[in-house]
Amino acid sequence: MAGKAKKEQANISITTGKPIVGSKVFYFIQSVDAEIGSPALLPAYRTDGTTTLGGEYLDEQTQQGRLLEKSTDEHSIEVTSYYAPQDPSVEVIEDASRSGKSVKVWEVIVDDSVKKDKDGKDTYPAKFGYAKVGEVERSSGTTDYVELSYTLDVVGALKDGRFPLTQEEITMLTDVYEYQNPGETTGDYNAIERGPEASSPAQNQ
Repeated sequence: MAGKAKKEQANISITTGKPIVGSKVFYFIQSVDAEIGSPALLPAYRTDGTTTLGGEYLDEQTQQGRLLEKSTDEHSIEVTSYYAPQDPSVEVIEDASRSGKSVKVWEVIVDDSVKKDKDGKDTYPAKFGYAKVGEVERSSGTTDYVELSYTLDVVGALKDGRFPLTQEEITMLTDVYEYQNPGETTGDYNAIERGPEASSPAQNQ
């Protein structure tokens, strides 16, 4: 009796998922002195960001060839944004730079392709760590927006997790303001004040 033909195992695997654009990645920071229950802060007007998962290796040459062994993790996050003096995240970064205290930092990928439901809430893949503020730099070209950049050197290594966000919060991440009807608010777009009876469109849905 002839045996069953053995199924040939594939040699390759191909990914057809769409790549993520940089505007779907958000960085949040928080002071280590913030009270429990305080929200994380989104640095305003970010233009660039880099997450580096590096490390040091023991590197020795022997009679049998080169030996490499991981010795330490060296993770860091760099953020560049246009400087807004009223942005509370700037104060957190500058205070931590002066005091030497850590800050908490999250990198979150906010895209429907990686969204998952957890306990009835939408969550997104995130990396979290405590970090020391390295170099803080402000460039002030006379005809350009003032640019703020800083490096956050992670203590230990970044930890993987899931970051919860509501649809209203996601809208807030990318829009400076939302729809409103006449008479509901006063003030410019960066200093909107609502009347006591006004509510956001998201709350009315």
